[in-house]
Amino acid sequence: MRHGLGRVGIVVVVAALLACSPSASQPQAAPPSAPAGAPAAPAPPSAPAAPAERATLNISHSMITSSAGNYVAADRGYFAEEGIDVDFVRVMSGTETMALVVSGQTDVGGGLISSGLYNAFARGIQVKIVADHGANLPNASAGGIAFRKDLFESGAIREARDLRGRKVAVANEGGAAHISLDRYLQAAGLALTDVDLTVVQLPDTAAAFQNKVIEAAYWQEPFTTIGLEQGLIVRGPIVYEIYPQQQIGGIMFAERLTSDRALGLRYMRAYVRGVRDYVRATQDRDPATFDAVVPILMNYTTVKDRALFEKAIPSGLKADPVPNVQSMSDDQEWFVAHGFQPQRVNVQDIVELSFVEQAIRELGAAQR
Repeated sequence: MRHGLGRVGIVVVVAALLACSPSASQPQAAPPSAPAGAPAAPAPPSAPAAPAERATLNISHSMITSSAGNYVAADRGYFAEEGIDVDFVRVMSGTETMALVVSGQTDVGGGLISSGLYNAFARGIQVKIVADHGANLPNASAGGIAFRKDLFESGAIREARDLRGRKVAVANEGGAAHISLDRYLQAAGLALTDVDLTVVQLPDTAAAFQNKVIEAAYWQEPFTTIGLEQGLIVRGPIVYEIYPQQQIGGIMFAERLTSDRALGLRYMRAYVRGVRDYVRATQDRDPATFDAVVPILMNYTTVKDRALFEKAIPSGLKADPVPNVQSMSDDQEWFVAHGFQPQRVNVQDIVELSFVEQAIRELGAAQR
């Protein structure tokens, strides 16, 4: 894994394209070393024999569980079986991820579905969204509403209608969480303008609750579970109950992989196998796979406590990782209506689903 790619100038350029983009709060931990001694678990059907010519792919990552497909595929040898060597490149923001993929310094990156992403596409970037990188799924929706515990216990805040005039936090504006919060309020007859909305980054939200700076928040795992155990909050509805099947993020291919179909398919087969292991472990709770996968996640992500993986709601990754394009189109309309996106893009033009669809055909549909 590496930190530096001589990329500062490119990040500055792409940051201008992403001026409206919500900034993801990313932890500052150093990238991990390769894990050792993870227990074995049943693996999905074997990938095709590795091609003779090996290739190295640079994959940007930010040490979050949405990247589990890549982490598991690397650790369990699925990339190696496809003749791929992986170089994980640590990034600190969504802007940096996009900068590196646009410039071709990384071949693959995971991007949030946001107004900033669409604004970059409107300027003609040569990148395609090719697979799921997070969605609101049943029992696998890491985001949701949190109420400050003292206010909930007093009866002052129990549901959406109680939030009128209250200080409500969201990690960023112009992104998927902002839309879900709006939907939550609308169901109670409220608008975003009816609450005192404040932007608080995810790691800072606990302190904001503790210091009584905010009264509710759209929060994210694993912070939500930690806040519960610290007695700071009471969990409200998870985001699947607010906006089911919303597409939160997508795997993006740089031009190298969209133009080299054989290599793109090799990556995608390995990625799908890694995602399926993650789903089997954290959503299906297969004991052997859980024991094999969680040490990998502990090594590659910032979550180092196995108990958090046992207690927290997992990230919503799809065993057949085809993104919800309709959700992406619907969310674009929200970005335009709320002034975050001045120019629409044709969503069908920015996605390329043939890689993931062919990988699923070759591997067989997920059995759940």
